[in-house]
Amino acid sequence: MASDPEDQPSTKRKHQKHLKGHEMITKTIKTPPFSYVHLQLISDADSVKDLDSLTVRSHITAALTQFLGVTGAAISIDILKVEGTECWIRVPREDLSPVVAAVGGWVGGPGYGTAGKVGWKVKGSGNWLSVLVGGRSKAGIWNE
Repeated sequence: MASDPEDQPSTKRKHQKHLKGHEMITKTIKTPPFSYVHLQLISDADSVKDLDSLTVRSHITAALTQFLGVTGAAISIDILKVEGTECWIRVPREDLSPVVAAVGGWVGGPGYGTAGKVGWKVKGSGNWLSVLVGGRSKAGIWNE
């Protein structure tokens, strides 16, 4: 009694079944819409202990206005997190360079709610927030 060739799996048919499965699709994000900046407020007096979102917003707006005028004040800034004297902000990708230049070169005087001069230290910037957050945790790796 001859068996039907369809009933017996051939190696070719087994190989074809093995190739079937999930389709792999990859997508590369070439130009992310936002960039991120990690800032620290520094002061020549010890009056700055903890920041709040309102103080961060006013200092950044003052820096952008001083550097770029009304155009700088119109740049969209999202405050993501404020912790102690540090903050993380999100800006449109095309505005990253002007924002970093503005806040990095800004010095505020006693009229900005502090006893002495204050300024921003740019601790990091880039198109990926995970890189900035990851870099923060490895800063003290060799201090132990």
